Amino acid sequence: MGNENYKSRVLRGVYEGPNLWKWTEPSFALSLDPPADSKPTFLEMDLTVPDELMGKNPAVTLVAKVNGAEVGRQAYQKADRYFFARPVPAEALKQRPAVVEFAVDHSGTDFPSGRTVGLIVFSVGLKEYEQTAEYRDAQMAESRLAFEKVLKQRDLQIPVEKQRELMKLFHDLPVWDSLSFHNVRIIKNPLDLWMLQQIAYEVQPDFVIETGTWYGGSALYWAHTLNGMGLENARVLTVDIQDLTKGASTHPLWKKYVEFSLGSSTDPVIVAKFAQRVKGMRTIVNLDSDHSMHHVLNELRMYAPLVSPGSYIAVEDTHLDGVPTHPEQGPGPMAAVRQFLASDAGRDFEQDFTREAMVMTSYPGGFLRRKGTPAPRPAP
Repeated sequence: MGNENYKSRVLRGVYEGPNLWKWTEPSFALSLDPPADSKPTFLEMDLTVPDELMGKNPAVTLVAKVNGAEVGRQAYQKADRYFFARPVPAEALKQRPAVVEFAVDHSGTDFPSGRTVGLIVFSVGLKEYEQTAEYRDAQMAESRLAFEKVLKQRDLQIPVEKQRELMKLFHDLPVWDSLSFHNVRIIKNPLDLWMLQQIAYEVQPDFVIETGTWYGGSALYWAHTLNGMGLENARVLTVDIQDLTKGASTHPLWKKYVEFSLGSSTDPVIVAKFAQRVKGMRTIVNLDSDHSMHHVLNELRMYAPLVSPGSYIAVEDTHLDGVPTHPEQGPGPMAAVRQFLASDAGRDFEQDFTREAMVMTSYPGGFLRRKGTPAPRPAP
């Protein structure tokens, strides 16, 4: 309701105002477009039941209709902010755009203006279920449960509650805003960097694929690791939607080992280019770009086939929605890992909890090892 486009959608009953939210009359209507595909559609409204409405009423009932068909009702007993979400039958969406009507059975008075009011509305939309707050909340709850399971499966001699507390405290350290590697900005847990170099030593990779380059500090770390292992023919393939690597790209190790691609990590052209380069080679993948669930899940599906047997696809920042350290961001890497492992695409992978032995990690449940025995390295 905060952008200018909403005005053309209002049919009746919404008061004008400068705020991102809008007062409504007790009954109001909008013209809304359903999703283009044939997936189940939900009507969702982010609303506040105001004190002005509840002041003289012990309860109010909200009724919603789509093209004249009632799709749901909800009773409210106190003033507060709510999400109203109901499935919409396909037959109710035959008329497009759809006429969406809301009505409450009582009214209030906005005393500064003297207007008769109903609700305060922040947003209204016809959405796929995966775009609703109900779905996001469900995924966040599942991610927290998955994190609890991870803590137990680590099999450490540290109480689960203490591990959770340590994770939160470690995440809140101010040092993350000032870390550098060879004077190039990096946001990586040093304990994870230690574990990643151990994985590299065991896998002896020909390629490391990294999504989310940022300033290039982590790609430079991979280059340093490969150089220290004497893998002079190995390469780091890194991708980001912006190029901030001006400083890193002057480093001798970057020039020798790193190849940067500008674009989305899920661009089919870029993924195909990487797939061609690493075909038949020992390959490690590290995912650290857009942390939304859908993006990470797409990355997992696209990059998993590039991981060689016995190697890893490491999903970073699963703590964001797992602990959670950033619940406001919604479902993220932990939710993506959970869905990936439960699907056919993830059947060849298993979580390696031995990589979390130092407790404070940005990869809880995110070190995914591809099953199988690594191919022997060709003789030099």
